[in-house]
Amino acid sequence: MTPFQRPSEALVTLIERYLGLESMEVTELLLDLCGTCIDTRALPLLKQRLQEEQAQIPVLIARGYIRMSEKSQQLVESLTLLIRALEQPRQENKA
Repeated sequence: MTPFQRPSEALVTLIERYLGLESMEVTELLLDLCGTCIDTRALPLLKQRLQEEQAQIPVLIARGYIRMSEKSQQLVESLTLLIRALEQPRQENKA
């Protein structure tokens, strides 16, 4: 998706769900990177956040932080879906 294409409703829903789980610091980084429309420019940051959250889950569970680990798992699920949705147009263009 180019910066000037309007995202689909499904993508908007994924973005809203993700931003509802994310920290304000990362949300600010995304705004600086993409402006008001999250698009493929955000993929490197989103993939980095996915790796960070995936690494954090076992640590949280080991320390007994169940609620925090559940939030991290929700964030991982949300990030995975959002990344997949943002990458889909790029894969279709390569075909």
